[in-house]
Amino acid sequence: MTFSLAIPAALFLAAMAIFAAAILIRRQIAAMQRHCSGPLHWTADLSVERYRPMLRLLDGDDFRFLRTQPGVTTALIHRLRKQRCQVFRGYLRCLQQDFTRASYALMMVLVESQSDRRDLIPTLIGGRLKFAAGIFRLRCRLVLYRWNVGQEPVARLVHRFEVLQLELLALTPTGDCIPAA
Repeated sequence: MTFSLAIPAALFLAAMAIFAAAILIRRQIAAMQRHCSGPLHWTADLSVERYRPMLRLLDGDDFRFLRTQPGVTTALIHRLRKQRCQVFRGYLRCLQQDFTRASYALMMVLVESQSDRRDLIPTLIGGRLKFAAGIFRLRCRLVLYRWNVGQEPVARLVHRFEVLQLELLALTPTGDCIPAA
């Protein structure tokens, strides 16, 4: 009797998890859209290079090295981990804003384009959904990282922004339509 109840309960929990994830992703997309209400113009700071430090910021090598040094306490390591999480969150906010600006600019280029570029719409929407899901996943893993439980590779998230940036640059030869923050 318990086995027959376990399957529907598991399916219910899975459906609830999917529903919660969909709501969170939708909220993330809505937040991204709210930040994109400004006029369009080119900014030189829209570069994936400014996010390269994120790739190493949460790397455990520094902490392993520190543990071998005399006088380093657990409290010091914990404080450094906390500070790095704060810095990482700042980078993450900027990455979200730049991704939002770039995706908005790409949408504007597609809308105002003389040629029909409907083929890029599913890619743009899919990229935004994947980015929002990646942000959510990264924030969850960041909580665990702060307490020294795991490490999050951020390379995929930065790569998604880089792909979007390259797509935008390919469609705008003069590059004069990137939205401001």
